[in-house]
Amino acid sequence: MFEDLVIGIKAWLFSNVATALIKAPELSFTSRTVGRPEAVDVPTRHGRIKCFIWRPAEGAPLAAGRKSPVHINIHGGAFLIGAPHQDDHLVKAIAGEVGAVVVNVDYSRAPKVHYPHAHEECFDVLRWVAASGAEQGWDSGRITISGTSAGGNLALGVLEQAREKGGPHVHTGVLFVPAVDVTPAPESYVSDIPKPFVGPGMARLLQSYFPDAARRTETLASPGLAGEELASLPPLLIFGAEHDSLRPHIERFVAKIKGLGNQVDYVCVPGADHDFEVNTEVAPKVLPDVVKKTTAHLIAALGKSPA
Repeated sequence: MFEDLVIGIKAWLFSNVATALIKAPELSFTSRTVGRPEAVDVPTRHGRIKCFIWRPAEGAPLAAGRKSPVHINIHGGAFLIGAPHQDDHLVKAIAGEVGAVVVNVDYSRAPKVHYPHAHEECFDVLRWVAASGAEQGWDSGRITISGTSAGGNLALGVLEQAREKGGPHVHTGVLFVPAVDVTPAPESYVSDIPKPFVGPGMARLLQSYFPDAARRTETLASPGLAGEELASLPPLLIFGAEHDSLRPHIERFVAKIKGLGNQVDYVCVPGADHDFEVNTEVAPKVLPDVVKKTTAHLIAALGKSPA
């Protein structure tokens, strides 16, 4: 009981301090002009949550002619950090180089909420996106999704709930170092480097969103443990990182999906750890290729070759 209290206090401190401090690297991956996002309150079963809508740049491949497709992005942060702006460089690239409207989700986080609260919020955002095409001016028949780390887990949760409910349809997903299995003991989070970004301490904090250990095995919580349900997944592009302690989980998940005959492209980012998207030293070296592969994948999935 005392240990749980200590973890709860650490989770609260980490959530608030990290949320205040984290920011996107000062990098740009589009030469086109992308305006600032519009903040909207999106209704969910748990109340309204903030989402940030980025409109596509003029001249982007999918921005001309018919209505633009819409892309949902779910940020990472161990289910604790409420900082969608940490993905600003990524969502601007998608708006600028793909020509999609991007809905960047600010979901509720632990320790204020617990599983499956954020999973349900994110699925309700998908439903709102699918129902809001006429009002918002996007093509709700062309929806894609992405997520990083905990956000990758939530994105897979959105796809699982869409499978269970019979929609809305999502064309493809892009997952960056997704958390696909939340059942391992914190002590098992090790890597080939002395201090990986996600070590035992971070793993304990991550599990604060999943206080009921018995529920961590559910498909919604740990998609890497799922079976035939995974056959319904859309085509995926998944990025791992060479030194990430989550890499074995991710690669087992990729192998399982391929074994079911699904289309999945896997890229292991060399020389990188779990935090490569926001690490100011590593990001400039690896993100140009990661973003290029991401935008090309989204354009191809939505039916047009990159310009």
